[in-house]
Amino acid sequence: MISIESSEWIGRPTEEVFAFVSDIRNDPQWHTDVLEAEYEAPGPLATGTAFRAKFKPFMGLSEGTGTITAYEPPRRVVLTERMGKFEPVLTLTVEPDGGGSRITRRLDMEPHGMLRIMAPFTGGMMRRRNEGFLSNLKRVLETGRR
Repeated sequence: MISIESSEWIGRPTEEVFAFVSDIRNDPQWHTDVLEAEYEAPGPLATGTAFRAKFKPFMGLSEGTGTITAYEPPRRVVLTERMGKFEPVLTLTVEPDGGGSRITRRLDMEPHGMLRIMAPFTGGMMRRRNEGFLSNLKRVLETGRR
């Protein structure tokens, strides 16, 4: 199992940060691997909401589907994704912190194929990328620049 966790302080209210990150349609604005993301049906976000996304991770273009498996506003959302053989679980937690918010982004994934062999070597790269995604999120939410 690969588990990567990073956090970032953002100078915005917890409710605002949670509303932005829990809506996967915003992902292309801050997550450099996500090209597009949409829900499969209209309606409010809730546990069980399904979505589709196109990604350009470090290994090429991918399409996937996913489900919100936990939705606890304004603190926590869990997304279970399916991208080919990979089924990463992404947990986003937002907590009040000193006049702003602390967001923690955790990725858990069972490696398959070559990734299983390379897992000991890719952890650092995945951690740096995770930190980069959160830095982008901070910039977008604090400055409004996409």
